Amino acid sequence: MKSLSVTKDLDGLSGIVQLNIDDIAFLEFDSRSGKIFIHTIEDRIFYTVGSLKYWTMVLNNSGYRFFVADRNNAVHIDKIVEMNGLLKVAYFQTNRTNASKHCTMSKSGYKEVSELLGLRKSMVIYT
Repeated sequence: MKSLSVTKDLDGLSGIVQLNIDDIAFLEFDSRSGKIFIHTIEDRIFYTVGSLKYWTMVLNNSGYRFFVADRNNAVHIDKIVEMNGLLKVAYFQTNRTNASKHCTMSKSGYKEVSELLGLRKSMVIYT
């Protein structure tokens, strides 16, 4: 199990905790704070510093499949369970609700993520 050193709060007051990379749904760059928000499948958010491009490269070079799907989000390809072509979003939970975790994508990002899903396409619901 590989993990990242992250914080539970934006200012780092909680100290460093370890986050299992397999639990990550997507990364989001927040321009207001200049930090990376790490969204998990369990609907939790953790924080780190750096750029979206940097973390995507680090995670991909560590054996994971992340893709920058729009200017602010990098999606964990292998955690996607549903893709909505109309809204251009990826979902990470089956039996989703309006409050379910989702990641937005640009039109071109949606197309490229669909291609990256490759053999997993049969396991992903397209709506």
